[in-house]
Amino acid sequence: MRYVLLIHSDLESWVHPMFLPCSPDADRCDARTAAFDLLLREITESGELVAAAALADPVTSKTVRRHGEVALAVDGPAAPALSHLAGFLVVDVDSAQRALEVASRLSAADSPVEIRPVMGLSGMEM
Repeated sequence: MRYVLLIHSDLESWVHPMFLPCSPDADRCDARTAAFDLLLREITESGELVAAAALADPVTSKTVRRHGEVALAVDGPAAPALSHLAGFLVVDVDSAQRALEVASRLSAADSPVEIRPVMGLSGMEM
């Protein structure tokens, strides 16, 4: 079953959790990077990783809305938010529990990871 793991970031000091400042604790930063690299290697080698990407700062986004036949693009995110989407992984795993295990290894302090099943194109199967 496929799941998308949505990595959220703090609204005030937007930064992808993997790129949090390291000073004054460089050892902690190195450990965080090593753990993330290990996780990516594991889920890549097991065939569970489908896709992954970090996202740019939300101030760089555009939102497109349709008004009848006219599409209007405006700068910025679609709606006010308490956090911003900093990145995502799509995993193809055997169970919801396995998706939770992967997500728990991604989660950092104040950077929650939201897990959602990916529906098929018909919208019915999950």
